[in-house]
Amino acid sequence: MSLISACGSTNGLSGAAGLDGETITPSVEATETVTATSTATPIPLPTGHIVFVSDRDGASNLYMTSPDGVEQTRLTTSNSKDTDPQVSPDGKKVAFVSTVDNNMDIYVLDISSRQITRVTDALEKDSAPSWSPDGRRLAFESFRDGNFEIYIANADGSNTIRLTDDPAGDSNPVWSPVADEIVFVSNRFGNADLLILTPNGSVSTLTTNVAPDTSPAWSPNGTMIAFKKYSDKIADVCLIGRDGLNQHCLTTAPSEYSTPVWSPNGLSLAVNAKQAAGYGVDIFNVADGSVVQLYSEGIQPLGAPIWSPDGLRIVFQAQTGGDMELYMATVMTNEFLRITSTPAFEDEPVWTSQ
Repeated sequence: MSLISACGSTNGLSGAAGLDGETITPSVEATETVTATSTATPIPLPTGHIVFVSDRDGASNLYMTSPDGVEQTRLTTSNSKDTDPQVSPDGKKVAFVSTVDNNMDIYVLDISSRQITRVTDALEKDSAPSWSPDGRRLAFESFRDGNFEIYIANADGSNTIRLTDDPAGDSNPVWSPVADEIVFVSNRFGNADLLILTPNGSVSTLTTNVAPDTSPAWSPNGTMIAFKKYSDKIADVCLIGRDGLNQHCLTTAPSEYSTPVWSPNGLSLAVNAKQAAGYGVDIFNVADGSVVQLYSEGIQPLGAPIWSPDGLRIVFQAQTGGDMELYMATVMTNEFLRITSTPAFEDEPVWTSQ
């Protein structure tokens, strides 16, 4: 996919998209030379759905919307606080964290049937679920042993296994999309570093930087891991091979970057970032470090961005008029679409192909 660098200020509303969607087309300033063709290739319409968290009906529950914001459905209806949705590899289920009386447990929702399965049932906090590549198991962090350790369990809640045992604490597990390997964050060497774990309990060290390393994200082919390397309260976006080699940063200076998110084709990384004109989404070319900037005046992306399954769009949360709403940006045109519009807090979007 060929990307052009674009940034600009809001130029007003160019149309409507359903009940909630508003299309916002900023003026575009290209920073690369683009050869015009006689017939522009139309951008395919987005498919699938976006699962997100909202408190629009009082409790914080999971909802689902079509990409244009027209069809919005409530998925969970409990009085608990449901957060951190994670879509299964086949797009049919969502693992999430539900908090009751200040205790967190992990559940799995079948999107089609709305059936909910409880995965963990401990008196202490279980959080940060991550799917195995076959969709049969979940890795998660648990405080049930007095500090955070990494566990795995079948998606039906059976066969819970503790994988780490270190007094410093291990957290934020992320399962490889192609292998039985889990990258996680550990403080066992004095500050946050990245380690790799297998379901048989073997552990290998990936980073040992003086500064904390956090927010690991596997490339789609499992050969590289993106992460944030901190300097004080700001960070660089960096890469390291699964083999621990070729560690380098894509950014030239630390800044207010969000968790990096890989494009579906593995060629780019998207992060919310502080730009010269304001806050927007930076898209880094993994091969050469070049960057595309998406920006619209008055829209400040927060949290972590997510990619559409076809890699043509980015969805993120943004503060708007005192509310947190969901927006979508088309990468090649820098066109922004407001997906939700409710007096509520909407956040943590994830995109499912279903």
